[in-house]
Amino acid sequence: MFPFTKLTSNICLKNHFFSNGNLLSLSLKNMRQQKVLSFRSNIQLLQSNFIPIRGYIRETVYQQTRNSPLRRSSTWKQYNLFYNRSNWDKLKKPLLFTIAFCVGTTLVTPYLFTYTPLSYFKRNPQSLLWSLIGINGAVFLMWRIPRLQWFTMKYGILFKDNLQSPWTLLGSAFSHQSFAHFFINMLAFQSFGSTLVAFLGVSNFTIMYLNSAVISSFASLAIPMFLGSSLSVASLGASGAIFSVFGVFSFLFPASPVGLFFIPIPGGAWMLFLGTTLWNAAGTVLRWGTFDYAAHLGGSIVGIAYGYWYNRKRKQQIRRRRHTLDF
Repeated sequence: MFPFTKLTSNICLKNHFFSNGNLLSLSLKNMRQQKVLSFRSNIQLLQSNFIPIRGYIRETVYQQTRNSPLRRSSTWKQYNLFYNRSNWDKLKKPLLFTIAFCVGTTLVTPYLFTYTPLSYFKRNPQSLLWSLIGINGAVFLMWRIPRLQWFTMKYGILFKDNLQSPWTLLGSAFSHQSFAHFFINMLAFQSFGSTLVAFLGVSNFTIMYLNSAVISSFASLAIPMFLGSSLSVASLGASGAIFSVFGVFSFLFPASPVGLFFIPIPGGAWMLFLGTTLWNAAGTVLRWGTFDYAAHLGGSIVGIAYGYWYNRKRKQQIRRRRHTLDF
């Protein structure tokens, strides 16, 4: 019996040990389940508490986006829907006029300065510069004459929602209403143009200036339209063409010392031009202030393009002369 008893006790001990192991494993399993359930409940509690916060964040972001200056305005869309026309209908005439004017100016101007009395300016290039300043001054005085305001209102100011005439793209670039606007623009024009007209020649300078004036006015219409900006106030002034003059000058003479309101700018003309271009690009997108940044940006792009083309053409001419001298 002892062996049986011992065996029985061993079995019982084994069974007792086994049953305790089961109890231990079950208790550990229950503890894990309780921890998982507790963890899940905590997560659910956090999620339930975060729902109002998440809603607040979403609403705040929506409001900030809605009030952001980068948001596309529906003014152009509503305007075009009201008149049943698209952006292309709005830009078709100005675009065709810009292309025709630039092609005609590029082809006709060299002959005008060669076979007409305008050849006087080839011998006196600074006179051309002061003549352009004089035209701007004459239009400035026309704004002071009540009988001529019908003319200046039609050809001297660029109404973006109702273009009076395609020639306004050119006329508005010679028009200034305030003396401060006229004086600052003409001062900058004389500062950079006096060197440039002698370097480029009167024909190239006139082509560059007139074409950039029209293209910058077209950019003043097209860029805000494609960005979805609201219909802004009318614009006028020679700033777009002057930024083109400054662009050509800074490309051809990048290290030339310049100053902003008589304050020397480190890095020369090129650094100042890059800074103003970035400023105009940011102003075009963010739409701060009342300046026509789109026209400034368009003129700057034309200036860089023309400066690059002229510099490349000049280098090719120098190579041809050297090649001819070698023979």
